[in-house]
Amino acid sequence: MPIIILEGQRISLIPEQCATDESIVNTLLPFYPDVANATISRKVVDGEEHIEIVKKVGTKGNFELIKSLQTAPESINGALSLSWKLKQLEIQGKLTLETLLNISEEIELAIAQGEQATKATNSALANLIASPPIPSKHPIPNF
Repeated sequence: MPIIILEGQRISLIPEQCATDESIVNTLLPFYPDVANATISRKVVDGEEHIEIVKKVGTKGNFELIKSLQTAPESINGALSLSWKLKQLEIQGKLTLETLLNISEEIELAIAQGEQATKATNSALANLIASPPIPSKHPIPNF
């Protein structure tokens, strides 16, 4: 029975799965996406067929996802800005109930902005998790 050697692991496959390079790739692809572009070499060791799979090094990434992250506006969460402002007032001894009442609209706005930012962050995280690994034609700077 042929032995697949992939990333230091020995994987046993039935002879039909190892008949061609294409059948090996089709068998392993759901579990090891990088085999799609890997180099496959065969040799016989002690009467046993060893099939070595070596992943190709290359640029990776989902260009559209990377582009959306790069073009996303930079901002400071309004809730953080307000918390810093309140801390400064507290340090100065000016944080009173009257002060809080005077900035109640600002507090409500910061809460709304914070909730919106949380939703946007959760959405971006869900997109990152759901994005499949795909080869990129463009190198990613600073990686």
